[in-house]
Amino acid sequence: MRDARDAEDTRLLGTGEIDLLLAGWYETIVDVCVAKMRGPVGEDVAQAVCERLWKELKAGRHRDGKLPFRVVVYSVSSWVCRGWYEPGWQENELFDLDGAAPDETERVIVELTLEQFVATLAPGDGAVARLYYLDGLEPGEIAERLDKKPNAVYQAISRNKAKLMEWLQT
Repeated sequence: MRDARDAEDTRLLGTGEIDLLLAGWYETIVDVCVAKMRGPVGEDVAQAVCERLWKELKAGRHRDGKLPFRVVVYSVSSWVCRGWYEPGWQENELFDLDGAAPDETERVIVELTLEQFVATLAPGDGAVARLYYLDGLEPGEIAERLDKKPNAVYQAISRNKAKLMEWLQT
């Protein structure tokens, strides 16, 4: 999954299709930000992450291929989440990933939080949540893998998002 996604991201970066690139990552960015911020403010943070990524990509940043775009997404998401409540935080600064190692700690924390959440779900919804949140599969792929109708998968994702928001607020 990652190799195919990385190849598509590289293709979109190369052709300058930034809007399509960010659209493909939007739900992941929202999910990561909601999990990190532990509540609905994560949606506002996700919007700021998308705007920041768009500005940086338009400015020619992160196009050298040194890091997979997924690393850029998780790094910028972590940076914006950490700085969200800090006074004097400058969202206009361009984020410099060149030479920086990706922060795997943040990714692991998010994955552990999501695994804890998935464990609270009924088996059917849990299987959908695991494939959607942890494995990064699209709803169509989940439907095919679980032998479910796509509408049933979309309904499970919708239920899971509502339950996740409630779970994070407790």
